[in-house]
Amino acid sequence: MTNALSHLLPGVKLGVTPWFTLEQAMFDEFEVLTRSNDPLHTDAKWVAENTHFKSIIAPGFFVAALLPYFHTQVMADLKGFYPLNYGFDKIRWVEPVPVDSRIRAEFVIERVTPRPDGGKLFKTRVTVEIEGNQRPAMVAEWLGVVMPKSAA
Repeated sequence: MTNALSHLLPGVKLGVTPWFTLEQAMFDEFEVLTRSNDPLHTDAKWVAENTHFKSIIAPGFFVAALLPYFHTQVMADLKGFYPLNYGFDKIRWVEPVPVDSRIRAEFVIERVTPRPDGGKLFKTRVTVEIEGNQRPAMVAEWLGVVMPKSAA
């Protein structure tokens, strides 16, 4: 089976991405960019003295922000269509991700709803796994609309 748009039905697994390493420099840049500057994500000494975590952990929104990158690795063939992000029905950060961990994402189509404008609304379950961990880092129900390029 291919990832052609006509084959994207509920239950279809789009795929699993390769492992991706979360490095401290990424957390630092994300914290500056978002103006959060949370020491939980940048200061190992602070984490050791003030939390129960064994190391710095990834910002949850940073893990979520990687979803478009992961999606490009398993994305369907959308010839004649273009995708639009439509938000989330649900997003849960289940397990903290320690710095220098490797994560990957699995994408499974949950629902496809035709739209009157010729597009389709997809609900995709995304599970972000942490290498060597039983529990996922994040589970989300991500919504996307696929529109025909000729739609007004």
